[in-house]
Amino acid sequence: MSRNPKVWWNAQKGTWCTELGGKRRTLAKGKSKKKEAEAALKNLLAEHVLLEAVGGQITVARLCEEFLVDAKENLELATYESYRYGCQKLVDQVGKRLAHTIQPLDIQKFSIALKKSLNDTSRAIVLRTVQRCFNWGVQTQLIPPHALGHIRKPQSKTRDHYLTDDEFRAVLRATNPRNGHRSGASFRRFLLALDWTLCRPGEIAGLKWEHLHLDRDVAILTKHKTKRTGKPKVIPLIPKMKRLLVWMRKHTTSEHCFVNFRGEPWTISAIEQRMAHIKTRCGLTDVVPYTIRHRAATNAILRTGDLKMTSLLLGHTSTATTERYTHLAQEHLVNFAQKAVG
Repeated sequence: MSRNPKVWWNAQKGTWCTELGGKRRTLAKGKSKKKEAEAALKNLLAEHVLLEAVGGQITVARLCEEFLVDAKENLELATYESYRYGCQKLVDQVGKRLAHTIQPLDIQKFSIALKKSLNDTSRAIVLRTVQRCFNWGVQTQLIPPHALGHIRKPQSKTRDHYLTDDEFRAVLRATNPRNGHRSGASFRRFLLALDWTLCRPGEIAGLKWEHLHLDRDVAILTKHKTKRTGKPKVIPLIPKMKRLLVWMRKHTTSEHCFVNFRGEPWTISAIEQRMAHIKTRCGLTDVVPYTIRHRAATNAILRTGDLKMTSLLLGHTSTATTERYTHLAQEHLVNFAQKAVG
């Protein structure tokens, strides 16, 4: 790069040019556009200084790749899978773009494009991943400070739909594809495990045989969402859950308890995609993997009235978090009373 790059007129091509970084750059076309050319040169120089500070320019795809390498090394598997899903969505749209050129309008268009395939909750998770990826890029000096600011995310919807027994049976029936293949059995077992344990989808997906203590009727997870409590999560295994696990152990060689029909562990993205197909097939518009946990928690309160023990089963650090299920239980009781006594 020359010490004092200047704007000069290229009469042969009718453009204003400069020499920057050993390359000729076109700044503006037309003799009357000198001021625009000077402004363009000023922007190029500022960009050049920023890129020199971070060692050069990289694409969005490369930034995501480096971000995921770090996430896989330092974060929980469920978090990494969530980041990988969000990064893939971004790379599909703008992966070849230079990361430092991404502007707020690009992210806005990306968010709008996500509406075609994702609900507001999933879209918010993807956009949160994008924000963390770019912030990480700045912190590690892979990219200069970005102009994205705080990325606006849609408000996550509250899970206020109670899945009735009939609806849950419809969901289970919809696990098999229309071609008649029984490839849905593995996911059906996954959904039943959610209903029988009150676990989060990621906890069931990550459950391994080494976590089971069948002689004590429990599974113990040392890594879980609320690990900040410093305590492992204890999952009671009711008799039918225990019978299912014993049967499954005889039919798999995987270290994971719950695998798909190919024998591979379930990933968060695969679970969400499968639920999206099931939702379409059974005609339920407000069903996500967490809906099963929501149903199980509501049933626990309806059957026992014990908020404290339900909170422990859910793995909540406070009963205040569990109280959001009580309003749904009350609503369900009112609906039942109307049907029962008119």
